[in-house]
Amino acid sequence: MSDKPLRIFLVDDNEIDLIVNEKLLRISGLTDTVERFASATDFLQRFDGLVDASSYRNVLLLDIMMPGLNGFECAQAISERPAERRAGFQVFVLSSSIDRNDIARASAIPLVGRVLEKPLDTYLLKGLINP
Repeated sequence: MSDKPLRIFLVDDNEIDLIVNEKLLRISGLTDTVERFASATDFLQRFDGLVDASSYRNVLLLDIMMPGLNGFECAQAISERPAERRAGFQVFVLSSSIDRNDIARASAIPLVGRVLEKPLDTYLLKGLINP
């Protein structure tokens, strides 16, 4: 198990999903550090400005269907950043409906670890997060 603290980034255009998932994460004891973003564009600005990324184990939970930049496009944009910028990040895509096409499309992006169904299963997530 890594001695670095876990930080989770939630990106979803649905405010209720952001609130519920943050509460689930906090109740689970998985982490106390949760940052919420209502758009992928806002998250990418934060991602590009991170100066402390290597101080944390970073997990991104990314909604698929969002206006503007969607989850697939955001994950692809992160994949195109320099390796040292994305090192230490695990990305999981969230969806309210698990569609085979969505799973295939997400799996085609090497950075994406898995497609997870909403509501978030924190026990499953805990097992997926690399120590």
